[in-house]
Amino acid sequence: MQIHFIKKDRRSQLVCTRRDGTSTRAELGPSLPHHDLAHYVVEKKLGLTRGFYGSIARGHTIAELSDRDTIRTLGAESWLAEIVARALQSLHSGACRLDQLDELLKAELGRWSIEVPRISREDAEAMLRELQSLLDRYDSLPPGTSFELILELGESGSGRAAGVIPGVAITDTPTPTTCSRLSRTPA
Repeated sequence: MQIHFIKKDRRSQLVCTRRDGTSTRAELGPSLPHHDLAHYVVEKKLGLTRGFYGSIARGHTIAELSDRDTIRTLGAESWLAEIVARALQSLHSGACRLDQLDELLKAELGRWSIEVPRISREDAEAMLRELQSLLDRYDSLPPGTSFELILELGESGSGRAAGVIPGVAITDTPTPTTCSRLSRTPA
């Protein structure tokens, strides 16, 4: 899937073009591209096919993915993508440290009975570096320009059962936490 981030004067636009040539677009606030970039990094790194971008690849519009009734039907992998993307943003903003990531994910995912992926320190650092690189790229864009990302999701965004993530194991290493959670909560 092709993902375009178009920077405008005070807003941005996200355009996602599926393999069949159909697309969906949305006007975004000035900070929302950061969240959508975090989704890209997380879904690519964890191999998720049913997260935000996988849902778009399967035919959902961006507007539908903002609708509470639609969100409730998306399944565990979609929630996993959302929560890990928010945790990555917490790491990026300094609201959470790397050593607190497991605890943050346990607290958020445990509310939904979703298994917590084990993300190594190296993988978390790599995701942070990639997110920062994408944010720098976006921030350097002059208004009226864009950049494109490609996300390979498998055939029509499908292929893996919800909640099954190759190479991701359950972690049960407790760590003390004082990190902040983002205020957005699942519907």
